[in-house]
Amino acid sequence: MPKYHFEIVDGYKLEDPVGLECRDELQARTVAKDIARQIAIDIESTTQRNVVVVDDDGEEIYKTPITS
Repeated sequence: MPKYHFEIVDGYKLEDPVGLECRDELQARTVAKDIARQIAIDIESTTQRNVVVVDDDGEEIYKTPITS
C-alpha cells in the first residue's frame, strides 16, 4: 500500500515524518478531512491552517482547511 504524509501548514509546516499507509488517494483525502475536523475540535485558532497530503514522491496531492 502507498504511504501518505499528513502535514499541518499554518505559515509554518509541521511535517509528518512517519506517514500512514492508505489504499489510494481517495482514502488519504478522507483521512486528511478527519484529521482537520479533529484538530478544529481540539484547538481553537483564528490562524488559517490546512492539512496537506503528500505522497511518497514528495508531491502535494490534496489540501483541506482546518475550520471550526
